[in-house]
Amino acid sequence: MKKTLSLLMLLYLSGIMAQTKSRVENPPIQNMDLVLFSFGVLESFSIGSLAESGELNIKFPNDLNFISDEAKENSWSDASFTLFSKCDNSYDILSADENVKAVSAGYISLSTKDNSYSGLLFMVTSNNLVPWLEDSYSNDATLGSYFELVYMESDFKYQGNCTSTTSNIENDNIETLYSYDLELKAGFNFIEYKIESVKEYKVPSMYEEGVFDNIVKPSTVKVTSTQAMPPKTLWIAKYY
Repeated sequence: MKKTLSLLMLLYLSGIMAQTKSRVENPPIQNMDLVLFSFGVLESFSIGSLAESGELNIKFPNDLNFISDEAKENSWSDASFTLFSKCDNSYDILSADENVKAVSAGYISLSTKDNSYSGLLFMVTSNNLVPWLEDSYSNDATLGSYFELVYMESDFKYQGNCTSTTSNIENDNIETLYSYDLELKAGFNFIEYKIESVKEYKVPSMYEEGVFDNIVKPSTVKVTSTQAMPPKTLWIAKYY
């Protein structure tokens, strides 16, 4: 009897979770499609919809059989570039056998019948991250997470660290330590970049010669993955 009650409770809770819908913080004025251009403009495809109420419905395709072989061949990259392009030693991280095919899904685009490029969706845990994601050269980074989509041809696991170095400041380099703990499955995956600490630097002004501006950059970032829609994520839409 207790086992039956426990099973019914689990099924009930699973039903509640299945009915939970994600919502965009700033709803559109009309229904929109969620579109990816991972394999080029001519091979764009829908992964769901954004309702006028702000409700998101996302359903990834089970396979990519509808994408032409030519488009796949032109768009496929490898795990080293797709996952570790920020690292100084990106092409030394994986062996040839480990370097499986992958492609960055890019941002989720918003589309209507009248306009194929009606906006973008940002996945963040703080509104303050959106300006930095739009322009990391002019805006300060803040603590919090942002998410990206990748498509993997096969399963992939990796744990390790790398450093990203940028030498465009007055007397020092900008260094960011990335700590990876990835367990990716074949298909679409969400990658979480959690900015755990930041550091302020002086950088040359983009507008005045000989002038330096203060800018805040990430100093440590934890990178993890999931195939499920990340919980407690803010979906921020930018409309055009």
